[in-house]
Parts: sequence; structure tokens; C-alpha cells
Amino acid sequence: MGESKKRVLVVDDDMSIRRMVVDILCDEYEVAEAEDGLAGWEKALAWRPDLVITDLMMPRMHGYELCKRLKGPEGISGVKVIVVSCKSFATDKAQALAAGADEYIVKPYSAADLADKTRKLLSAGAASRPPTRSAPDNPDPAGISSRIFTGARPKDPLPVYVRFWGTRGSCPTGGIKTVKYGGNTSCAEVRIGNVPLILDCGTGLRELGGSLAREFAGRPIEGHIFVGHTHWDHIQGFPFFTPLYDPGNTFNVYSVRGAHSSLRTIFGDSMALDYFPVPLSSLACKLSFVELDGTVDIGVAKISFHYLNHPGVCIGFRIETQGRVITYLSDHEDFGRLDGGSAMSRRLDAAVAGFARGSDLLIREAQYTEQEYSSRKGWGHSTYDDVVRFAADAGIKRLALYHHDPEHTDDVMDENEAYCRELAGRAGGKIDCFAAFDGLRIDL
Repeated sequence: MGESKKRVLVVDDDMSIRRMVVDILCDEYEVAEAEDGLAGWEKALAWRPDLVITDLMMPRMHGYELCKRLKGPEGISGVKVIVVSCKSFATDKAQALAAGADEYIVKPYSAADLADKTRKLLSAGAASRPPTRSAPDNPDPAGISSRIFTGARPKDPLPVYVRFWGTRGSCPTGGIKTVKYGGNTSCAEVRIGNVPLILDCGTGLRELGGSLAREFAGRPIEGHIFVGHTHWDHIQGFPFFTPLYDPGNTFNVYSVRGAHSSLRTIFGDSMALDYFPVPLSSLACKLSFVELDGTVDIGVAKISFHYLNHPGVCIGFRIETQGRVITYLSDHEDFGRLDGGSAMSRRLDAAVAGFARGSDLLIREAQYTEQEYSSRKGWGHSTYDDVVRFAADAGIKRLALYHHDPEHTDDVMDENEAYCRELAGRAGGKIDCFAAFDGLRIDL
């Protein structure tokens, strides 16, 4: 009898990519597939592959967490991991390697390159393979799956509005040159009746907290905070959100798991005593951290997420409520812009557009002019041209330009807003295009 073939597990939510990898490797190896990170984890435990080839941004469990689990004490001894991703940021490669990946390949790649890296890794030794066993009844012992909060559904439609509390990107910006548009970093409130749904925790969250405290005047607040990613400008306001210190309030914080830590750990570390005098454990409200693996139902709204193209783990949100759709895409660089427009990048850009399609309001990061982008390519941000074209292609009704560059003064923002309106007019659609500013309220 000949020597048995080594096993390769391909984990990717894009079926065409899975089939391509199978075609490349099936003559030389025994190859199996899994359609997302959690399915990949379960399949790996049951099938015990020698090599796992995984995408990064996948539903239910991203590739960083899959790498970490595979290489951890509950994983597979000796298993090799190749990460393949359209994300070409150096940050993502470094984080994947830190999570346990043995190789990082940027899509699109050649069949020869994948086959060569596979041979080299598998010739270095195979994974320890005890007898095949069934996947565990509870594949999520750490409790990282999202929960569904199905509150009472209103019989009558509730009023909905969006208020911007922070519209600046990268870092807070003060001074007389940013009075009109404001200098607080990312924070937007979607109010559905008396339920506050909060998008990001930038420095604007501090003012929102004061407003909620005055409005509710001692009555309990139950709020939902959705965090696109945990870079400083999106979480700086969290320790200054005064409703967190009231024991009568309840808040749920939602995002996907970090590349190396749980959502709770990331927020806890940001409030360590070296950085802030009050630790996370001292917050008095009822506080939960929910790591998303699918759509969340909070009773008055359903919220889904989609991965974006920004260094690290970053997601956007689509909120469907009371017959309206609000999509929030902060910190995103079009895939086609970054790699020159391959067929794969066009498919990924189309998926993001599909996620936002038909929105009554799109809140989209637009940070650079075309000239500025030429020296900032690969920073994970969009140009005004890209954003207006995206909105026109996705059939957006109202476009809020967001995450303004800290160097853009009020005068510069006036010029950029006028430029975008002209672009929208030339696109032939009927997009209501405007630059968001701190304090702006949009009724839907």
C-alpha cells in the first residue's frame, strides 16, 4: 500500500475560491472544504488536517481567531496554516503571523505560488493526527457567539432619526478652523423611539452621554453600542460615557472578536490604570460584550455586519428598522483602488455595494481628495470620488460624508462637500449628498 496523502482543509466563504484551491491541490493531497471560520474549526477538529488554508474575513469566526484556535492547546499539534486574503496591509500580515499563521498570501495569487508554499510547509512535518472524532457539542466554549435580543416589537411604527456626535477621523481636532463641522471622532446615534443605538465610541460619545443623562433624568436607559473597529479614534469616548456609571442602565456592546483578544479584553485593556483611573470592572451599569457571528435582532431593529478593507479587523453595519435602512461604513478603502482592479477585487467591492444597496441613508467614510490619496494609498481610507460613485452604483438615497480628515478645515470641508454634490449630479442619480457635522440630526 502507498503512503496516504496528506490532508489540506480549505476555509473560505467564497465558494469559487474554495473550488479553485481544491483544483490546484487535489491531485497531490486529500482536500476538504469549509464555508466559514466556525465550520472550519469544527471540520478541523473532526478531520485533523495537516494544513489549513484560510481566508481572513469570514462570517461567524474570522481567520485570526481560527489561526489562534488551531495553534492553541485545544487545537491540532503540528498543524500548518496558510492565510490567503485580499487584505494587503502590513498590519494584517503581522497580526495573522502573530496569531499562528505560517504563511500569508495576498489574493489574487498564482497556482504555482500556492502549490509551492503548500509543499514546503508539508515537507517540514505533518500534524499529529489521532483518530478522527466528532466535533464537540459546544464548539464555542468561550461564549463568543452573538446573542439575539428579541425585545417586544412595537405595534405602531416608531420615529427614527440619526444624530451625529462625532464626524472626525483619525484623531480629535479642535480650534477655530473646525467649528462648523466639529472635531469629535466617530460617533453616531440612531434613535428608534426611546431606544438609543450607538455607532462607534469616538470622543463624540462623551457629549451623547450627557444628552442621554439629561433626557432620561434618572429613568433607566437600555442602549446598544455597535463598534466598527477598536482603533483609538473609535473607542476613545467610551470611558467618558457617563451612563455607564449609573447602576440603573443597561448597555450591550457589539463587534466581532479582535485579532488576538476578546472584545471585553480590548475595552478592559484600554481602561487599564496606566491609561485611565477607573477600570472597566468598576463601571456600575449592566454591561455585556457581544461578539457577533450573524444578524442581531434587538426587537426594534435588525443589525447585520460586513467586513471592510482597513488594517486590522473592521466591519460596517446595516440597520433595518421601521421600514428604513441605514448603512454605516466607516474606514474602508475600495479593494479595486488598492490592487488595481482585479476580477477578485471587483467581486469584493460589489459585495460591499450589495450590503449597502437601497439604503435610505448611507454614512460612509470619505477622507481624501484624489491628490491626497496618491500619498496615502494603503492607509485604509476612501476618496470622495470613490464614495460618490459607490453611492450612485448602490442606489443610495442620502449620502452622509463622514470621518473627515483632521487636516480638513471648515473651508476645506465646504469645498469638498460642493465637489461631491457636483459629482453626484453628474452621476445622474438623485443622491442627497452632504458632509455630516457634529450635532446634525437627520429624521427618517
